[in-house]
Amino acid sequence: MNRPFNDQPIEILIDQNLLQEGTILDLRLKYIGDQGMEYLSKCAKLINLRELKLERNEITDKGIQALAESTLLTSIKSLNLERNSIGDEGVRSISLSPIFSHLTALNLWKNQIGPEGAKAIADSLVLGSLQRLDLAENKIGDDGGKALVESDALMSLKYVDLFGNGISQETQRTIKESLNFKNLQHLVLE
Repeated sequence: MNRPFNDQPIEILIDQNLLQEGTILDLRLKYIGDQGMEYLSKCAKLINLRELKLERNEITDKGIQALAESTLLTSIKSLNLERNSIGDEGVRSISLSPIFSHLTALNLWKNQIGPEGAKAIADSLVLGSLQRLDLAENKIGDDGGKALVESDALMSLKYVDLFGNGISQETQRTIKESLNFKNLQHLVLE
């Protein structure tokens, strides 16, 4: 499968970019798309994967659904999906999939996530280990911001970036004062 700016099939990209004894796969800017995600989700070489970097790969909700249904990729701790085309349904897939129960870092910067996606994260029984959450440059608004701050499931968060989400000053104040974010060491709102 060939993509713009990338003349390598996904099989070769995996061989070239699988690092540290198969625990890290760095496919940033490889434009693998949803087809590539379907291949990744079934690739036995990735059974030991702990960190998956997929920045700018033209991934949509369909590709995230394929990943969330994987029976092989069950130990991912860090998932970087920044600058893709992931919306609320994709985030819901992540939030409900048991394969993400070990996830400590989730980067969704600059996707197409709205309030419903933020609510899915906030309500997730799977993402309780999450320590880093980057939702900057999405569209979660006040409703999404409030859902995150009111969540009882996100108590482990140490880093949260919500910049560029249309969150009002009042909701920003609520987020800053939240007792639910008591472990937070770094918060970006504006």
